[in-house]
Amino acid sequence: MKMLGTFSGVFVPSFEAILGAVLFLILPLLVGAMGMWNMVIIVILANTATLATAFSIADCATNLERIGAGGMYAVAKRSLGKAFGGSIGIQLFLAQAASIGFYCIGFADPLQKILFNMPFFSAIAEHAELSVLMQKQIIATVIAVVAFIAGLAGADFIVNIQMVIFVILALSVLAILGSPLFGFESGGIPIFMKSPNLTGGGLSLGFWGAFAAFFPAVTGIDAGVGMSGQLKDTRKSLSKGTFTAIGITAVVYIGVTIVFGFIRPELLQMKDGQIPTSVDVFAEAPVIPVILLLGILFATGSSALSYFMTSPRTAQALARDKILPGFLSFLRLDFKRGGKEPRWATVAAFCVVLPVIWAGDVTSASLIVGICFLSVYGWVNLSAFLERVSGNPSFRPTSKGHWAISLYGFVICMVVIALFNPYIGIGIIASQFILFYLLLKYRSSGKLEGVWWGVVFSVLNWGFKKMRTIIQGSKNWRPVVGVFCFADRPEESQRTLEMGIKIADYKGITMVNVLKPKKVEAPLFPVPDNARIVLSSGEDFNQTILSIAQAAAPGGFQMNSVILPIDSRVNLIALIGELIELKKNVLLYRHGWESNPDIKRIDVWWKGEENGNLMALLAFIINQSEQIAGREKYDIRFIRKLMPNEDRTAAEQEIQELMRGARLGGEVILVPADEESIHDTIRNISKDSSLILIGMPGTRAGGIARLFSLDKVFFTRELSRFDDFPPLLFVKAAETVDLLE
Repeated sequence: MKMLGTFSGVFVPSFEAILGAVLFLILPLLVGAMGMWNMVIIVILANTATLATAFSIADCATNLERIGAGGMYAVAKRSLGKAFGGSIGIQLFLAQAASIGFYCIGFADPLQKILFNMPFFSAIAEHAELSVLMQKQIIATVIAVVAFIAGLAGADFIVNIQMVIFVILALSVLAILGSPLFGFESGGIPIFMKSPNLTGGGLSLGFWGAFAAFFPAVTGIDAGVGMSGQLKDTRKSLSKGTFTAIGITAVVYIGVTIVFGFIRPELLQMKDGQIPTSVDVFAEAPVIPVILLLGILFATGSSALSYFMTSPRTAQALARDKILPGFLSFLRLDFKRGGKEPRWATVAAFCVVLPVIWAGDVTSASLIVGICFLSVYGWVNLSAFLERVSGNPSFRPTSKGHWAISLYGFVICMVVIALFNPYIGIGIIASQFILFYLLLKYRSSGKLEGVWWGVVFSVLNWGFKKMRTIIQGSKNWRPVVGVFCFADRPEESQRTLEMGIKIADYKGITMVNVLKPKKVEAPLFPVPDNARIVLSSGEDFNQTILSIAQAAAPGGFQMNSVILPIDSRVNLIALIGELIELKKNVLLYRHGWESNPDIKRIDVWWKGEENGNLMALLAFIINQSEQIAGREKYDIRFIRKLMPNEDRTAAEQEIQELMRGARLGGEVILVPADEESIHDTIRNISKDSSLILIGMPGTRAGGIARLFSLDKVFFTRELSRFDDFPPLLFVKAAETVDLLE
């Protein structure tokens, strides 16, 4: 197919699709029902939605070197990614195909009155007992078949026909606008009044019902945008052709609305269930009815042909991008090998056309098409809005749009759907997100593409800046956990990662750092997507861990807790002391042996508030993470071994009041003082627990000093005593957590 320019490729298809069935068939009825001023407002409001969409399309189109086939779908896909853009593309294809049915019904409406007044066709209708609606639907089906054959003939054939239609359509519009100058009559009474019909009457549609019925008139820009794959200069032609078509047709619609506003109201009201068309209004005028009839037939016919060009190309693009299920992949193909025309997709569009034709009259079809396009236009505006607010440096459109324009376009489309029929609105949005979910899961591997990263980044960056002005205390403390593990210790590292994720899953953040010695080529276990592989140039892993622990994460986040590997390559004695000085809570996880899977319990061995408060909070957080993951929650026990001569009642009351005030829940167990070592007591009482939390072995430097003194021999010996225990988390709090704040 030859490449098209702005006029023939965008302006003419858009002009003809906009000035189609609504102008000649539905606008007279709407003006009669709503009154002139209401319809002028509707025309302007509808055009603002289309104008906002045009700005959004221009923003996205002028930011791309090449858009490709698919029109609005191609624009949405580039901005919102395959999943969300694909869901818009599917709805767009259905809207475009439904438009063909709408225009075929529009074509059949005036033709029915001519054909079935002839004796031959009248006799057939009487014998078959065909209602007027069925007569129109049969004619519309025949027209759909003719348009379908023309669509199969190819786009070159349709473009050549459209230039002839353009001239006839322009004459028809001029005939309506110039009609008040000739003083036409109907039944011997002048058609035009001296004052306009401002209030309307007769059919009650409601303002938003009338808006939805009129809106297909301004959706015609899609007929031009849909030819994006066949344009010589897509960036220039889409913007220029679309804006020109919107401007000229908006003036035409306002002018025609004013003309119809001066026509006697009784001529614009339904009679015997028949919609008054422009041909009916001027039926007794010389020449004009013929011109208008030709205008209706050519306008609706050309619009049907236009959408028989655009809708198959949308389906073809969806199939090529593997948006559609595999069994529909043939829609990207031509009938003949090596052909580029989307003829199989044309067949698919025809399959959508027939149900629309047989669903009702032209007004019903208009409402279907209007709601479908309102949804698509809304999402296209949203994509441009997100591009603007994302602040991505790659978004450098040459158009002069603004995020407020695109936001307005999105809001007005969604509001109109909701006001017209909230149930339809909910259904459309729900179907949109169902399609999005399915495409995200089966076509995008569960990952968003396009502008979303930039949007989330912008939102987070704004939030980070606000967070810097807020003091973080015990009341709003959350775990920001830095997990460190070795690339060549797969089992130990995976266990440590699981514990880190459990701690941070409940409203916290995990920063995974996989330490990779030089001799290790790659981690020996699956590394999470958000993990950072840290290559250590030497063997001083302490310095590497300290540097990372002090580094600020995006947004100024600092780790407040660190999970360290129990590994001989790390000097834990020195590292723990330095991390405590940096006010980082230190956690050592030793997986030990698997406990009884039927028992879900966490034991917190309480010695005092210094480590105990943090351990109690960690137990609560881990329990919440399990519930969020859909797993069975743990029972929590707070266990304290009494010191010799310690008052049992006072000790129990102290812990109970703390647990009750902190709203943590759990069972309190006091173990009497005896000669048994603490290690043996923990082993005997917690041998079947899922997780044990105990304070890290060590002593204070003396008095109220904050330093934590560790002796290497003592520390190593103490840790080794817990080798044959269930999973165990050693905890050293940098500061005492206030659980009652």
